[in-house]
Amino acid sequence: MTEAAFLNAVGIFLISLVRFSGFFLNIPVYSEAIVPMQVKAGLSALCALIILPHLILTQTLPELSAIEYGLMILKELVLGYSLGYVVLIFVSSLRLGGQIIGMQVGFSFVQVADPTSGQGLGIVSEFFQLAGTLTFLFLGGHLAVLQAFFHSFEMVSLAGMHLNGSIVEEIVLYSRMIFVCGLQIAMPIIAVILVGDVALGIIARTVPKMNIFQVGFSLKIIGGLAMLIILMPFLGDIIKNLIGLSMNQINLLLSKMG
Repeated sequence: MTEAAFLNAVGIFLISLVRFSGFFLNIPVYSEAIVPMQVKAGLSALCALIILPHLILTQTLPELSAIEYGLMILKELVLGYSLGYVVLIFVSSLRLGGQIIGMQVGFSFVQVADPTSGQGLGIVSEFFQLAGTLTFLFLGGHLAVLQAFFHSFEMVSLAGMHLNGSIVEEIVLYSRMIFVCGLQIAMPIIAVILVGDVALGIIARTVPKMNIFQVGFSLKIIGGLAMLIILMPFLGDIIKNLIGLSMNQINLLLSKMG
């Protein structure tokens, strides 16, 4: 191997390492606070080393100045971080849906320490997040995401990313899926609680001496838990659809970036 070929291989490895680093910093499961930074760095280096022979045969780094290389590194970091963010949105939507359900049922006062994110979450939100993460792993979502990310080197070559306003706009528009999907997940519970509140209001007007607040609090918990049990068989399909939506959005972003 000549000196030029060796330097080209080292440069390709380092640039791909930057892209993988941004990806592993913001993807579900791998980006959790419970995963040590050494593990994330090792995974990034391992993936960059695995794909290195293919990149050496298919790509060559252009001759750029030091400032242009710095901008290229920044773009690669943004690319990896953006693709990880797209996948992270589906976990955030599950967490938001759980928070809304917890508020409606009355479980928002009960907070548990989440070891993965280091934050306090409601019981329902923590349950939804764990269920989503386990389903994501069980369905092989982490492998599908890695495969899509490996494919990103074919759609967007090294130093070939075009960062413009349309890409930022697409990411911002896709971010609203957190609220849309979260509300869709919580909507059945909201409907049941709303019907229950209307019924309790009618009872309160009919029987003024009844302590409607004490009865209503118990009925909300019972109704909310009953609806959660009914909706549990459909949770896997919801998560599967969210993963598929994330994969489609990744392909759309890569086509615009390339």
